[in-house]
Amino acid sequence: MSGAFSAFRKEALMSTFLYSTSTVGEDTDMTFQLRDRLKRKVILCPDAIFYVEPIENLGELYTQRQRWQRGEIEVDHNYSNSVELKHFFKDFLVRRMVIDHTFLFPRMIWIFASLVLLMLNYSPILLGMSYVIIYILYVFMELMNLICSQLMLRDFTEERHFFLKQGWVAFTMPIYNFICAWIRFVGIINSMTKSSKWNSQNFDDERHNLGIVFKDDFEKLKKRGK
Repeated sequence: MSGAFSAFRKEALMSTFLYSTSTVGEDTDMTFQLRDRLKRKVILCPDAIFYVEPIENLGELYTQRQRWQRGEIEVDHNYSNSVELKHFFKDFLVRRMVIDHTFLFPRMIWIFASLVLLMLNYSPILLGMSYVIIYILYVFMELMNLICSQLMLRDFTEERHFFLKQGWVAFTMPIYNFICAWIRFVGIINSMTKSSKWNSQNFDDERHNLGIVFKDDFEKLKKRGK
């Protein structure tokens, strides 16, 4: 559960270990504590509405998405004994983890595989058509989400109209998700190479460090060429 969109029963909350210092994903850890250790339920409250501030810039998005990705991986590691792939169809936590992490890699592989196929003289027109079809399918999925939101907000007229006015976002959401996928991918790499902390490197720092690495590698290649 996302901490910004969750509410806890006080007596259930006080039965947990409360804030965990072993992960930056304390809300995800709390969900596992309630379901795995206390055998409590996590349910949807269909008539609850949460208002949160939007992300202001790419730097904040970069830091936030990396933190969420790292938090989920850390929690998944802490509860690895109880999270098994065989429970995929009966445990939504397992499905969530697989969708957020395992399914991320085929998306990345497809990008690099496309470049390889082009170098192997594969038809760029056919590749382009496949990307268009995939994009249309993603837009269709977002439109289904929009319809679901309208159904869930049928008792909230003002919020329903506001959300409907933002319907154009469904056509750009695949681009946003694609950008977030790369940020999450970087988050996975950083979780394996850097110690856990709340504020990770921001986008500008990462870009600067990446430029230094590329420059250093290029200089080494030039020396080898000589």
